Amino acid sequence: MHTVFRIVKVKKNNDQIWKINLQSVSDKDLEIKKLTEQIRWEIGEGDPINRLGLLMIKLSEFDKAEAFYQMLLESKPEDDKKARAWIRNQFGYIKYKQGRYKEALSLYQEAMKIQEAMNDSSNLDLATTYSNMGLLYTELNDTSKALSYHKKALDIRENNRQFCLADLGSTYNNIGLVYDQREDFSDALSYYEKALPIYTKCFSANHPWVATLYNNIGRAEVSLGKHIVGLENLCKAREIRKISLPSNHPSIASVCNSIGDAYRGIEDYQNALKFYDEALQVENQAPHVNYSNLALTYYRASKILRNLEQHDKALEYAKLAVRSIENSSRPNGEDAARFKRHLEKLRT
Repeated sequence: MHTVFRIVKVKKNNDQIWKINLQSVSDKDLEIKKLTEQIRWEIGEGDPINRLGLLMIKLSEFDKAEAFYQMLLESKPEDDKKARAWIRNQFGYIKYKQGRYKEALSLYQEAMKIQEAMNDSSNLDLATTYSNMGLLYTELNDTSKALSYHKKALDIRENNRQFCLADLGSTYNNIGLVYDQREDFSDALSYYEKALPIYTKCFSANHPWVATLYNNIGRAEVSLGKHIVGLENLCKAREIRKISLPSNHPSIASVCNSIGDAYRGIEDYQNALKFYDEALQVENQAPHVNYSNLALTYYRASKILRNLEQHDKALEYAKLAVRSIENSSRPNGEDAARFKRHLEKLRT
């Protein structure tokens, strides 16, 4: 107990038994020590069921996370409004991470209604709900509402003496995401750069949130035409995520897609295809497959294959893009129509 091991090798033998070689991590391995201490701090010291739920969310084990929060909800009395609102927010976040945005919005609104009725202008739980609403509206391309909610979260966090510095950094990052959505990449980069010194102060060098910020900075730089420095930051993000997250974590696929996009932008199609294929491998092995993201990656890879004149494989990926989007939460949206048009062009 209380010992940290690094996984060295995983292999399945002929008897279908998995053999895992572990190596004890020395107390002198400062980076691993800082990372594990940070994760313990994030999970907290409160209710063990809540801590397990948070851990499952971090590992993208969303069905397990939902089960733990359902247990927690059933254990809370009806008059514990603060706790029940927080749990609804967590349910909403799980749905958001699964791409089930309508359900997420409904749960966030329930949590927000309870929290706003408490008339506590310094309620940090309400700031978290506002922040989550902002992220959801960013995903839904409603940047006006997204920016409004993020500014509400920022106002609470700046005026609460007990605010978490890391949450302030996250708010800057989230506002940057909204400007990114508006294709105002200079303002986006400005907010990301405000968040960077906060993240590097609060977290270890191998923390996933540091990787997220490097990813966002890299994407903004690529969008501003700074492809070389942008690729450097995207590769930093990928390296950190591969160290600190499970090999099938969706965040690894996300950064691989961003690197593929950057290479596509400078017409380096071989490297673009390499990273799109890595993203596909991760997305297909994820605990919960996000079919919208999977379809988009197949579509991007198919277009690259067409540029490389690999017609048969381009056609195969185009079919997989259409099949994946049909299994998503938005089977009849604009993306679905675009993927179908691309498939038809390849068939002619």
